[in-house]
Amino acid sequence: MHRSRTLRSVATIPVLALVTFIGYLCHAGALASGVVDLVLILIIAFQWGFIEGAVASAAAVAFLDFFFMPPLLSFYERVPQDWIASVVFALIALFLSRLADALHRQSIEIKQERELLERLYLTSRDILMMDRGEQIGAQLTHLIETVFKADVVALWDAREAKMDKAGPGFVEENEVRGIYFSELSENDTFACRFKRVLRLGTRAVGALYIAGSASDSFLDSRSADAIASLSALALERSHSFLAETNAEVARRGSQLRSAVLDGLAHAFKTPLATIQTASGGLLEIPRLGAAEKELAFLIEGEAVRLTSLTNKVLEAAELQEADFRLDYEKIALDEFLEECQTAFASVVSAERLVISQRSKISYIWSDRRLLQMALLQIVDNAAKYARPGSAITLLVESTDSEIVFSVQNEGSYVTPKDRLRIFDRFYRSAETHYKAPGTGIGLTVTRRIADAHRGRAWVDSTPDEKTTFFIALPQIQKETSYGSTAK
Repeated sequence: MHRSRTLRSVATIPVLALVTFIGYLCHAGALASGVVDLVLILIIAFQWGFIEGAVASAAAVAFLDFFFMPPLLSFYERVPQDWIASVVFALIALFLSRLADALHRQSIEIKQERELLERLYLTSRDILMMDRGEQIGAQLTHLIETVFKADVVALWDAREAKMDKAGPGFVEENEVRGIYFSELSENDTFACRFKRVLRLGTRAVGALYIAGSASDSFLDSRSADAIASLSALALERSHSFLAETNAEVARRGSQLRSAVLDGLAHAFKTPLATIQTASGGLLEIPRLGAAEKELAFLIEGEAVRLTSLTNKVLEAAELQEADFRLDYEKIALDEFLEECQTAFASVVSAERLVISQRSKISYIWSDRRLLQMALLQIVDNAAKYARPGSAITLLVESTDSEIVFSVQNEGSYVTPKDRLRIFDRFYRSAETHYKAPGTGIGLTVTRRIADAHRGRAWVDSTPDEKTTFFIALPQIQKETSYGSTAK
């Protein structure tokens, strides 16, 4: 670049010499030749830049002096007014060179801005036309690579925990993932490499890595910012569409399953009651031998278990109704936890269940029956998947606005993917099918009860196999704060 600028600067000297000499031969005079030289200087500065224009200005002054200032054909000026005229001409020429160079830079910026807007328009238009049935990441990276002529485009989708890449270049997945976790936004304009964390408001949803050639691509910090914004919106749009589709599919499937299971549950109650009565009657017969009594006990135990599962199905069906009533009452925490200790004995032994209270408040307003039911579900779930003999911890804490119940067990791990769906009705992860029997209903009941109280339920799990389920209920002072009907 410096060499080409030097060559252009040197080339202006013979050009100015030739133009001024032609004016001398045509007896055009110093004024006319000076005007022609100024026009030529403007053209040179506009096309090539200020440095070339400055060299042309100096050359024009020298040749005007040589051909038109007495003594002619000499670089010496005898009259002081000629010196002043040469200095003024040089200043005017330099000013016009600077002005022409500024206009040229502005025209380039306007052109670049127009090209950037056109490419962003094409990108946003094509994002709207993307195939919703295909992976958004692969389509988006290919689109950015094509429109902006990038060497490599990599997109990390935090929700799906996966990276998509387009372009012949190479980038490590760990590097792109690190942009998201470190919330990094970085520009390397010399290498034409840009890193952006993708945000929607203050929430990070992914990361973007773009690299290109400084001479061939259309990338700079502004375009990287705009691309990042469009990418974040495209990811969120895709996630929203997927969630909407899944919700509709789940709703229709849930309606069908609910109708079938509800009908079966009601149909099971009568024969189960008969089996329990018959097995109880058999156990009262004194002539039964040890083998017969063991079989009768087995029949009665399994009938009780089936009755419990049937009741869970019916409770889940009730909680899935559009509206049901909550019976708020003032509950003393100490008394309530003692009741829970007794009620949970059917699912976990008293030796394994550790109940601890760290709450700053001594009572809450809630529906006692439903809250105990919700806690029973997560304690039962913790006992099923915990390491045999390990402790199950029920902890009660309070914040400024919530009362938080947490149940922790050791020996199980819930993956990030399963955490998003574990509260969905009938959902069971593939890893849990062989560990313990279940219906996929209990945690749905828990979340529905939390929602009914205007609270929330969630799960946290660490790779060292410690899993904690939480139920957080808002602190209210009296029943009328929320009314008694849950939506």
